Amino acid sequence: MPQLMDRIYCTDFLSMSEKEQIQMIEHIRGLRTSALTAAQLKSKRVTKSAMKNIAKRAGSKKGKKMMKDPTKAATNALKKLSPEQIAAIIKDFPKE
Repeated sequence: MPQLMDRIYCTDFLSMSEKEQIQMIEHIRGLRTSALTAAQLKSKRVTKSAMKNIAKRAGSKKGKKMMKDPTKAATNALKKLSPEQIAAIIKDFPKE
């Protein structure tokens, strides 16, 4: 319980002098920012089971994934375009 009691600093904030109020605000800001950074660091940890699952997925995808033919992909994309769109694309190519 000493941690809980450490958070109780005063009985009446408004009765304090301006300098004491500013010091208290700065102290509380420091505590909150350090707690937030500590929470962010803890949330980036990866558990052992998650590491195993990542390792399983990474190895299995590499063997199954086939390379796509770029010419087929380009022809399929061009088939979906209208003649006006194709003409606009041809205008953008540099002429020799």
